[in-house]
Amino acid sequence: MPHFQDTKRTLVNERQEYPIKMVHAYPSCSVGWGCHTMVGNDAKALGMTKALIVTTGLRGTGIIDTIRGILKHAGVETDVFDKMTPNPKDHEVMAGVKVLSAGDYDGLISIGGGGSTDCCKAIRMVYSHDGQDVRSFEGAFQCTKPNKLPHLAINTTSGTGSEISCFSIINHTDKMYKMALFDPNATPSKAINDPLLHQCMPRDLTGYTGMDALAHSIEAVASRLNVQSAHGQGLWAITQIFENLRESQANRNNDKAIEQMVWAEMAAAYSFNSAGLGIIHSMAHAMGGLYDSPHGLCNAIGMLDTCRYNLPAAPDKFAMMARAAGINTVGMSDIKAGEAFIDAVAELKADLGITTRFADLGLQEKDLDGLAKFAAADICSEGNPKDVGFEDMRRVFKACM
Repeated sequence: MPHFQDTKRTLVNERQEYPIKMVHAYPSCSVGWGCHTMVGNDAKALGMTKALIVTTGLRGTGIIDTIRGILKHAGVETDVFDKMTPNPKDHEVMAGVKVLSAGDYDGLISIGGGGSTDCCKAIRMVYSHDGQDVRSFEGAFQCTKPNKLPHLAINTTSGTGSEISCFSIINHTDKMYKMALFDPNATPSKAINDPLLHQCMPRDLTGYTGMDALAHSIEAVASRLNVQSAHGQGLWAITQIFENLRESQANRNNDKAIEQMVWAEMAAAYSFNSAGLGIIHSMAHAMGGLYDSPHGLCNAIGMLDTCRYNLPAAPDKFAMMARAAGINTVGMSDIKAGEAFIDAVAELKADLGITTRFADLGLQEKDLDGLAKFAAADICSEGNPKDVGFEDMRRVFKACM
């Protein structure tokens, strides 16, 4: 009998899914109205005297000129690399590396949303590995050398989380999908989140990025990795998003709502940085790669059908999210509470005016197989609470058309 008990214990240990959790570090971050005025001190503290700014340009906002002026006053020279698109491409990363290598820069500064920061992260990784092809960093823990330069990430959108995470998402332009580069070396050295800069977002982008933050929270809490320390951050972010996203989009002068969305996007990022994501993001990566579609919009479109797909695998977690969203779940089973949460997400999405479907972004029946293949193989699918294969992904994609 003792031998049988020992064998049983061994079998249980061997069958436990993700028995060892990894809680990843995140950088120091300055948050608050006007904190962008301190970027000169932040850059100098990181040892910068001449930095390359990586950005899409933020045309019409005046943000780039303002930041450059502050840096110049602090004695930090800057040049700008803006030959990149909101969904950064592999060749854009390599072009940025050439610019960086040709100058005597001692620092990198990204200014913008997730695209700018992701591109800057990838540029730093490639530069630190002596020009190695950015495609070789796809997947997890592919860096073999330390970073050569510090990276200051100045975030302007309330959804990305890239400024404090160890992920970089880059379009593979040959195979037409988004690669996920996951490595601690991708994490910026310091982040800046000034609500004043976030306030410059137009209304549609406010809605898209807010739904991106909600997707981060939902997938981190529901993740099969079950990093429990991430639950509190993710659930708090859900509360803030349901309480503030509508107001933030409807009135871009609502300072309280805008600031709370800044905190919410950060909390959501802290959550997914360790707990991982799921097939909402896998689908968005596939759509963004093939059709160059806005990431937050893709997450908003795919959110409802993926939540319905995943609910049976994690009803207790969806019930927690329902309570975080302010839903009275007394007397409800976990499944019913989860269904109520999904209904609340649908109502939020409608209130934001997001009615687009994947077909509106170009999705055609002939593309379903390719998209499903890439999404099922995406690294984010590993964290999905419900098992997912090619046929499953195809069905969910088709439902979102």
